[in-house]
Amino acid sequence: MAFFFKPAIYKNSVLVQLPLPVVSVRVQEAWDFEMLKVPLADGDFVTGHSQQGVSISIDGQIRAQAGAPKASEEAMFAVIENMRSTLDVSAAGDKYSFFLYHDVATSTYRKFKSCSTVKFDYDVSDKNLFPYSIVIHAEDPVLYTTAPGS
Repeated sequence: MAFFFKPAIYKNSVLVQLPLPVVSVRVQEAWDFEMLKVPLADGDFVTGHSQQGVSISIDGQIRAQAGAPKASEEAMFAVIENMRSTLDVSAAGDKYSFFLYHDVATSTYRKFKSCSTVKFDYDVSDKNLFPYSIVIHAEDPVLYTTAPGS
């Protein structure tokens, strides 16, 4: 089994790999619970654990390589426009799967389902480097190992 870190979005039967390099992917998981305290007794009692959805923060760059622009500003901005379209979840059926790892050749996958975009920031002020950050929320906290579309 080969593990290939390829952060990508699968939406409307299309797999869109995030612009490279992706410099950081942070997955934040949390649980809800009720904490009860009895007065004048040491300690407390915790009950009702349930997992919340998952928040995923991604930082990446569309940039120059070896001092030479990887693409023109126009081409880099076209990548930003494509990402805006891919990340849009304005309609009810626009939720997507977010892949951390995918390798079709070995059927290796790790993904979250029922994802929607919380935030997409990008900086276009430097003609050689367009940094971006994305915050995604997965309603379903399960980390799936299934292929795109399943």
